[in-house]
Amino acid sequence: MILFFVLFGFVISPADSARELISIRHIPEAAIYYSQMASAADGSWMLELGRILETAGRFSSAHRIYGIALGNSTNRETTNWLLNRRQGVSPLDTTLVITTSITNTGNTAAWAIQVILPLPVSHRPFQNLTIIDNDFTQSGNLLRADIFLLLPGQTIDLLLTLKILQQPYTARPITELITDETLGWITKTIREMPIPEAFPGPCVPMSEEMAKLAAEHGHTMRIEGGLILDRTGCIFHAWNVLEQYNIRIDPLLFKEDSLLSFAHNPTDVIPLWDLGPTDGYELNLLYENPDYQLQGSMHIEAQ
Repeated sequence: MILFFVLFGFVISPADSARELISIRHIPEAAIYYSQMASAADGSWMLELGRILETAGRFSSAHRIYGIALGNSTNRETTNWLLNRRQGVSPLDTTLVITTSITNTGNTAAWAIQVILPLPVSHRPFQNLTIIDNDFTQSGNLLRADIFLLLPGQTIDLLLTLKILQQPYTARPITELITDETLGWITKTIREMPIPEAFPGPCVPMSEEMAKLAAEHGHTMRIEGGLILDRTGCIFHAWNVLEQYNIRIDPLLFKEDSLLSFAHNPTDVIPLWDLGPTDGYELNLLYENPDYQLQGSMHIEAQ
């Protein structure tokens, strides 16, 4: 009779069992076990197994599974996703060169321009950040540079070089101090939040809206900015941090992958700075004459 029940139990889909056990709060061992069974039965579940291992904090195992899936991938989109995920579960040791370019696009000379960036800071326990070269001057939690004169058509480049050492890190299992009510409110709010059509992207306005709604609900969230690394380069990105628990929440990513967007810090996402002091902007220009026509841009290269 015991054998009958054991055999009967395997009629239940391992993939369905894994999905039922997974939660944003915790990835139990049973979910990993069932996902392993599902990937053995169906190769397409190999990607899901890697993702579950990653969000459970088992990064070396996730790296191995992503590698196996990569060797069997025949789809370019899947291959690129796997390459980025393998990067995200690997230790990161890189140098970032941030070039801030200020151009006078007008016909008159511009005087007394102040360039302001948020101060990049380390994000412990998983990241150590060091400023190794800098054309700016630190002022509190900001970096400032003064441009005395910018002639028509002239561009001035300001460099900021950062050394980044980062380990993949997850905050799961999410502390029990966060009540189910709070966790439910956060996830429900993000699911209902529309993705705005915003330039240069929707991540900052979504993060601003989430921080505002959280404050109304009695929670403190800050807006954090940084980079997403992929094989094509660096992309500026922003997300929220639930300050009381120091948990990262990415409202935009949540729309497509709630596990990777919540309480998770892979190394293909590099946090750099708090965007609160600069009103959500990585770059700010201050000048007195409203007739000046100035254009600012930032370019980042990982070396």
